[in-house]
Amino acid sequence: MPSPPDTVRRKPPADSPATPRLGGNSHERRVIALLEALFTHLPAPGTDRGPAADLILDTYLDAASPRKAEHFLAALRETPSPDLRALGWQRLCAFDAARGRFPSAWAAFDEAARLNPAAPALACLEVTTLMAEGRRDEARHKAGLWAMRLASNPARDFSDLIAHLHDMASHDPAVLTDDGPDQQRLIDRILQRIDAWPAPVCHYRLREAAALSPDPGLSRLEARWAAVSPFNDAATAGAWVDVLLGERLSGQSFLVLNDMAEMMQQAPVGNPASARAVTRTLLLRGEALRRVVLDTLHATDRHLPWRHPGNQPLLRLAADHARHFAAPGDDTALAALRWSVQVANPDDEAGLRDLLVHNLASCGHAAEALVVAAHAKPDDSFSRHGRVLALFSLGRLDEAQQALRECQANSPRIWATLSAAAPRKPKMRPGVYTVGGRDEAWIYRQAYLGYWTHTGALAWAAES
Repeated sequence: MPSPPDTVRRKPPADSPATPRLGGNSHERRVIALLEALFTHLPAPGTDRGPAADLILDTYLDAASPRKAEHFLAALRETPSPDLRALGWQRLCAFDAARGRFPSAWAAFDEAARLNPAAPALACLEVTTLMAEGRRDEARHKAGLWAMRLASNPARDFSDLIAHLHDMASHDPAVLTDDGPDQQRLIDRILQRIDAWPAPVCHYRLREAAALSPDPGLSRLEARWAAVSPFNDAATAGAWVDVLLGERLSGQSFLVLNDMAEMMQQAPVGNPASARAVTRTLLLRGEALRRVVLDTLHATDRHLPWRHPGNQPLLRLAADHARHFAAPGDDTALAALRWSVQVANPDDEAGLRDLLVHNLASCGHAAEALVVAAHAKPDDSFSRHGRVLALFSLGRLDEAQQALRECQANSPRIWATLSAAAPRKPKMRPGVYTVGGRDEAWIYRQAYLGYWTHTGALAWAAES
């Protein structure tokens, strides 16, 4: 498939700390190159490349390449494969709805439903499109109908999807409007406001016992924000918008940045790429602010105890930044990861130690990964598996094999799920998992299969 030139929908000021790297980071560029090779020719019917097509579209949008996404969507809608044609129309519906082009969005939805009327993805697509158009009552009604239909399927467990449908239909409508830059709707207004924020400045003090505390001006803003926060059940829906867009100190507050990043990661926006764009920009801003604040306070090597509520927004932002940007073989998030686990929060309440171990092992720092893994808690099975990667990367294969056997004995489901060709997703409960359970094994595979593949340890372990 020929590739059109890269473009971006919006261009922040060059000196903005939140400026995204054009064309995506190195990991995104590698993913795009690998996936594009799968679609040099349109796949024949029966070729299951739906997940790859979904991934390349998401990666194009994450890398701010909407024209490539549109070009690829047009190709998908002409492919001989009915499943890929249906996927192309599904994604076109979301693409058009996110830009306020609702007549064409519904036409695309109808075509997708004609090609694959049993696709579970149609449930989310119909509800999010109705929500994006402001038809909230219809969205609630459709969510209920889809929930009944999905629940009546005895062959598959759709409980997570059913819960998500109800969440979408009851969510704050203010986050569901992204008609693009021409209509000045909310997503674009947020991005523009972030771009216009002044450079990060420290408005914090470090009190006794290393507790971050905002100065009086920022304290007043954060008190006002707490009253309208999207996580305050008593707040009026959408009241946070005026504070975020109107207060000049919003971009200097770890509390505001953390709340917004968490909300955007949960928000059922019509175009998921819009939520990711805002999340990415907020996390980059939070990381830039972290560096400025710690440098100003001479606290780059200070422990910031989790027990102090004033420290938690910063620690959560740093954790989300690490999870968002960490990737196999990519050291982009490594400095922040090291700071979070080894300096600021050595007790690891944010749960980043296992990510640091895997990241170090895949980035040429396997000896350091062993040191970090040695401080893991006894029930930290993820870090123990990361230790296998570190030993393998150091060429200490006998020790790696012994460590792998111990992992297989102590956490057999993790290895069984990790090494399976196509494991079935177990029933999940948001925010929790069972130690030793199938849900724990699924979470590990989702997070770290790429690291095992990147280092070559998966193929080695399968043959051991």
